[in-house]
Amino acid sequence: MKTSIVNNGQHAQSQRRHALEIAAPIVLAMKGCSPELRDAAYELFKDLQSGELDEYELEATKALIADILDPDGDDSELYGLDSEEVERLEALTDPDAATITAEMDREEATFAERLQALLTAKNMTQADLAAKVGVGQPAISMMLNRVCRPQRKTVEKIATALGVTPEELWPTP
Repeated sequence: MKTSIVNNGQHAQSQRRHALEIAAPIVLAMKGCSPELRDAAYELFKDLQSGELDEYELEATKALIADILDPDGDDSELYGLDSEEVERLEALTDPDAATITAEMDREEATFAERLQALLTAKNMTQADLAAKVGVGQPAISMMLNRVCRPQRKTVEKIATALGVTPEELWPTP
């Protein structure tokens, strides 16, 4: 019994060390972010911890965090591959990947166009929308510039803030 307790304690200590090794570069990268991006990253980390994301949303959230922490992709080995590299590798292994990627690109482009048109029609700035949705203005800019793909719940919040249905904002297949 005593050996089991010692082993469990060593295992827990090893897990804590491993977690710190992973967390240290992330914390240091966040220190270099603007307050808006830091806030956006915190919200994304909360989403990760919530357990409410489906597999796609989980991967998209991780990719967005990586983009926030390493926008130039210089240290991608710390955070994983960038989305373009992932798409390239998937296309090599999955014949349907190119079709799926093209559809995702079309959806993102349509969303960005619709969002920009609604902002213009409602004479609303990115900052105005960000305040209504509860995200930082950089997050809105990243969606408009197709740097990130918004989560379903974010599309719903944006639609509500703009007074439209999510279907009017996000294209349906």
